[in-house]
Amino acid sequence: MKQVIIFTNCNQNFALEISKIERIIEYNCPKKVPETSDYLIGVIKYNDKVLPIIDLNMRLYSDPAGNDEKSKIIVIQWNNTLIGLVVDEIIGIRTVEDNTFENADLGEGSISKEYIQGFIKIDEDIIILLETDNLFDFVQSKELLTVEQ
Repeated sequence: MKQVIIFTNCNQNFALEISKIERIIEYNCPKKVPETSDYLIGVIKYNDKVLPIIDLNMRLYSDPAGNDEKSKIIVIQWNNTLIGLVVDEIIGIRTVEDNTFENADLGEGSISKEYIQGFIKIDEDIIILLETDNLFDFVQSKELLTVEQ
C-alpha cells in the first residue's frame, strides 16, 4: 500500500509517493537562469534558499507548460536536495493498494525510462508513478546541482 499524490501534465495522470514530497506551493514565476536546459525554467526563493524549478511538461514531453491558475509547484526531495516540479493541476491524494500497482518491468516489454517506477490502475485510468531520483541523467543532474548551490 502506498500513499501518492496524483497530478496531471499534458493530459496524462502521474503520481509521486507522498514520502518524496516536501510541500505543494502556488506557482510563482521563477527568475530565469541563463544558458540552462529548456526544462529548467528558473529559480525561486524557498525557505531562504534557491530552489530550481523544473517544467515537467518540457522535461517529459518537450512541450512547455501553460502555467495557469491551476498550475502548482511540487517541492520534492531529489538526490539529497530539493527541487520544484511545475505541474498542470493537482488531482488529489490517494492510498493505492498493492493489487492496483504494476511495476514498469513488464518482462520482455519493459519500459526503458528509469524515471517510471510503475503504473497504478484505477478504474479505467492508468497513472504513471514517477521515481523522482531518476528524473534526470548524470549531465542533467550536474546542471541542476550547480544551479542549486
